[in-house]
Amino acid sequence: MHAPMKSGSLLNGRHQALGPQKGHVLLNKDGQRIIYKTLEAGETMPTHHHDGGDVLVVVLAGRLSITQEEQTVDVEAGDYVIFPVGAPHSLVCHEAARIVIYR
Repeated sequence: MHAPMKSGSLLNGRHQALGPQKGHVLLNKDGQRIIYKTLEAGETMPTHHHDGGDVLVVVLAGRLSITQEEQTVDVEAGDYVIFPVGAPHSLVCHEAARIVIYR
Protein backbone atom coordinates (compact mmCIF):
# COMPACT_ATOMS: atom_id res chain seq x y z
CA MET A 1 0.00 0.00 0.00
CA HIS A 2 1.29 3.46 -0.93
CA ALA A 3 1.25 6.57 1.22
CA PRO A 4 -2.01 8.52 0.91
CA MET A 5 -2.37 11.09 -1.85
CA LYS A 6 -2.03 14.74 -0.80
CA SER A 7 -4.00 17.61 -2.30
CA GLY A 8 -4.63 21.28 -1.69
CA SER A 9 -5.05 24.65 -3.38
CA LEU A 10 -2.35 27.26 -3.92
CA LEU A 11 -4.58 29.82 -5.62
CA ASN A 12 -5.05 33.27 -4.12
CA GLY A 13 -7.86 33.24 -1.60
CA ARG A 14 -8.14 29.46 -1.43
CA HIS A 15 -5.08 28.75 0.70
CA GLN A 16 -4.13 30.44 3.95
CA ALA A 17 -1.21 32.86 3.60
CA LEU A 18 1.86 31.71 5.50
CA GLY A 19 3.13 35.22 6.29
CA PRO A 20 6.39 36.96 5.48
CA GLN A 21 9.17 34.69 4.25
CA LYS A 22 7.21 31.60 5.23
CA GLY A 23 7.26 28.53 3.09
CA HIS A 24 5.67 25.14 3.02
CA VAL A 25 7.60 22.21 1.56
CA LEU A 26 5.15 20.34 -0.66
CA LEU A 27 7.63 17.64 -1.69
CA ASN A 28 11.15 16.77 -0.50
CA LYS A 29 12.61 13.75 -2.26
CA ASP A 30 16.09 12.70 -3.37
CA GLY A 31 17.55 16.14 -2.59
CA GLN A 32 14.95 18.01 -4.67
CA ARG A 33 12.26 20.21 -3.13
CA ILE A 34 9.05 21.84 -4.24
CA ILE A 35 8.28 24.79 -1.95
CA TYR A 36 5.16 26.98 -1.77
CA LYS A 37 5.96 30.44 -0.42
CA THR A 38 3.94 33.57 0.34
CA LEU A 39 5.49 37.03 0.39
CA GLU A 40 4.08 40.39 1.42
CA ALA A 41 4.48 43.62 -0.57
CA GLY A 42 7.83 45.21 0.28
CA GLU A 43 9.54 41.98 1.31
CA THR A 44 12.94 41.19 -0.11
CA MET A 45 15.02 38.05 -0.37
CA PRO A 46 18.75 38.83 -0.21
CA THR A 47 21.22 37.50 -2.74
CA HIS A 48 21.79 33.77 -2.34
CA HIS A 49 22.46 30.70 -4.50
CA HIS A 50 21.82 26.97 -4.62
CA ASP A 51 24.43 24.41 -5.64
CA GLY A 52 22.14 21.39 -5.95
CA GLY A 53 20.81 22.13 -9.43
CA ASP A 54 18.85 24.65 -11.47
CA VAL A 55 16.03 26.51 -9.68
CA LEU A 56 12.56 27.08 -11.16
CA VAL A 57 10.30 29.80 -9.70
CA VAL A 58 6.64 29.95 -10.81
CA VAL A 59 4.55 33.00 -9.84
CA LEU A 60 0.96 32.11 -8.91
CA ALA A 61 -0.12 35.60 -7.75
CA GLY A 62 1.41 39.03 -7.19
CA ARG A 63 4.27 41.00 -8.73
CA LEU A 64 8.01 40.61 -8.10
CA SER A 65 11.35 41.74 -9.46
CA ILE A 66 13.88 38.92 -9.59
CA THR A 67 17.57 39.58 -10.19
CA GLN A 68 20.31 37.20 -11.27
CA GLU A 69 23.65 38.96 -11.02
CA GLU A 70 23.13 42.15 -13.11
CA GLN A 71 19.92 41.11 -14.93
CA THR A 72 16.50 41.97 -13.43
CA VAL A 73 13.15 40.73 -14.72
CA ASP A 74 9.69 41.82 -13.54
CA VAL A 75 7.30 38.89 -13.17
CA GLU A 76 3.65 38.41 -12.28
CA ALA A 77 1.07 35.64 -12.06
CA GLY A 78 1.68 33.05 -14.75
CA ASP A 79 5.36 33.90 -15.26
CA TYR A 80 8.35 31.75 -14.39
CA VAL A 81 12.12 32.18 -13.99
CA ILE A 82 14.89 29.56 -14.14
CA PHE A 83 18.27 30.13 -12.48
CA PRO A 84 21.26 28.00 -13.46
CA VAL A 85 22.93 26.02 -10.69
CA GLY A 86 25.07 28.25 -8.45
CA ALA A 87 23.86 31.57 -9.95
CA PRO A 88 23.42 34.31 -7.30
CA HIS A 89 19.88 35.69 -7.28
CA SER A 90 17.60 37.91 -5.18
CA LEU A 91 14.03 39.19 -5.22
CA VAL A 92 11.87 42.17 -4.32
CA CYS A 93 8.12 41.72 -3.83
CA HIS A 94 6.03 44.66 -5.14
CA GLU A 95 2.57 43.16 -4.52
CA ALA A 96 1.64 40.31 -2.15
CA ALA A 97 2.75 37.16 -3.94
CA ARG A 98 2.48 33.39 -3.92
CA ILE A 99 5.23 31.41 -5.62
CA VAL A 100 6.26 27.82 -6.13
CA ILE A 101 9.97 27.00 -6.12
CA TYR A 102 11.49 23.80 -7.47
CA ARG A 103 15.11 23.31 -6.48
